[in-house]
Amino acid sequence: MALLQFSNKNKYNNTRTRIIHNDTTSLGINPSGFGSFISVSVFKYEYEHPLLAPSLFVDSKGDKYIVPTWQKVHPKTELNDIIWKKTKIKKDKIEKKTWKFDSSSSDSVYTVTKVDSATLKCNCPGFYRAKDRNIGCKHVQKVRGSLTK
Repeated sequence: MALLQFSNKNKYNNTRTRIIHNDTTSLGINPSGFGSFISVSVFKYEYEHPLLAPSLFVDSKGDKYIVPTWQKVHPKTELNDIIWKKTKIKKDKIEKKTWKFDSSSSDSVYTVTKVDSATLKCNCPGFYRAKDRNIGCKHVQKVRGSLTK
């Protein structure tokens, strides 16, 4: 079973296109009355989503849809009549920034790193001991203060 895209020109030279269902991919047509141009080709619906595979849903009125996009399709559409184009997921590019701080009690150097647009992490012991990780250590607080100015 196949979906076919049928196009022809009417007597006013306007092109009409319809999606029809046929048991085979061949179609026999009597060309009289169909105008000067007739085109028949196998038709496939295109579905774009990075993760979710297409599926078909029939509502209570008998209309058929590709979900999750809710694209209305021909009533005799099957899953093999759908081409799934997997789009790539866009990731926001975060500029990784680092700030260095000398330890006040030893020769160590601590680094604050910007993980994403809202997260800062420090490699000092105070960062992991902080009761409230949202506030963080004194190094993270200094960086956050300089970013908000």
